Amino acid sequence: MSVIDTFNKTLMLNQSVFIEMRDARDGVQRGLLLILMVGLLVGAIQSINGLIASMNPERVVQDILTSYRQTIEQQRAAATTPEQHEAIRILEESETFIADLVRDLLSLPSTLPRPVALLLQVLGQTVSAPLSYLGDMLLAVVLTHVAARQLGGQGGIRAMVAVGSLSVAPHALDALTFIPILSFPLGVIAWGWGLIILINGTAVVHRFDTGRATLAVLLYPSLLIVLGILFSCLLIVLLTTLVATV
Repeated sequence: MSVIDTFNKTLMLNQSVFIEMRDARDGVQRGLLLILMVGLLVGAIQSINGLIASMNPERVVQDILTSYRQTIEQQRAAATTPEQHEAIRILEESETFIADLVRDLLSLPSTLPRPVALLLQVLGQTVSAPLSYLGDMLLAVVLTHVAARQLGGQGGIRAMVAVGSLSVAPHALDALTFIPILSFPLGVIAWGWGLIILINGTAVVHRFDTGRATLAVLLYPSLLIVLGILFSCLLIVLLTTLVATV
């Protein structure tokens, strides 16, 4: 089966591709090829868009400000304490400073001729995308595999890596996230689709039902999120206490 066939069947959640990847001796290599294909596609398109944007510095500034405002809105939606609302107010007041800082950075002279610097930037972003997907996939697979074994799964880590690689396939949608109006919805779709693929793959590798496979996939990430929330709350309390005592 070619990488394109594997890619297409994965997106359609064809069970045969999970079984084949689990049992294939070259499953890991084929999974890595799929990640490479998706990563290079996304990296090339995003780097070309970045190259075009870099020719218009003000567009870069506005794109960064758009992301900055989206982050503030996300923080506002989750804010529950006066301290958090005060931090959001400070962030809003810092928008002009952020814009000026980005403009100053973009105006700095480059040590390399501009065409060479832009070419290296494109190559760097293109090559880094597959590595980023690979790192994220391996972290998710290791956490899932450990949880699955604790829940009674019998699958091997090699098969889990091979099948887990398929979860990167939906992230081909990331190639279009440079379009502001599509960035968030496509990111959510790619993440959710990849999660469903990882759950299906875990069920196949460890001979689980969907419920236990879902638990295995979500167990440690959920614990990490809870610990992160607790740590953030503790940090806010400590900072509030420190400010009150000054």
